[in-house]
Amino acid sequence: MSKLNRLLHWLAAILSLGAAIAILNGAGLPNRRDYSGLLDKNGLVRAPEVDSRAPAFTLPTASARALKLEQARGSVTIINFWATWCQPCRREMRDLQMLYDSYPGRLRILAVNLGESLQAARDWMIQLGLAYDILLDRHGALTARYQVRGLPTTFVLDSDHIIRRVYYGAVHLEQLRWDLNDLSTKA
Repeated sequence: MSKLNRLLHWLAAILSLGAAIAILNGAGLPNRRDYSGLLDKNGLVRAPEVDSRAPAFTLPTASARALKLEQARGSVTIINFWATWCQPCRREMRDLQMLYDSYPGRLRILAVNLGESLQAARDWMIQLGLAYDILLDRHGALTARYQVRGLPTTFVLDSDHIIRRVYYGAVHLEQLRWDLNDLSTKA
């Protein structure tokens, strides 16, 4: 292949790429934040995203009372989805307890158990010495609404319940400390 042919091929590739970028730019993309968190006008559930309001909910707790997300308003809140069979959840639950102990009165942790019995959640709570709220999502409705893809999944909310961080998989204690300190300085 001659130099001229190679040059023409490169030029054609660059022009094609430029045309694709121009088409994409002209068509625009929706701001996904505008389509997240709640049901849209077509009845479709959109996944909650960073900078969107956390979907409201009410779930039973391991102490057999109902808890609404609204009750945590005014505090930085961590919503953590977990299950007893999830090995990374075990380590993370202990880290969450250390974090909870480090921010008395300033942090609310809502640990949402996916599909297990009240007794399984209580046993886990006692075994790990957990003092924060354990919630039961027995049929997975909240887990589906938040479109959790795997366990553990953690949402960090500011005091107005705007989602500021989402972690899929285990999150390290130091990362959560950094998040909380960052949110505290913005409040």
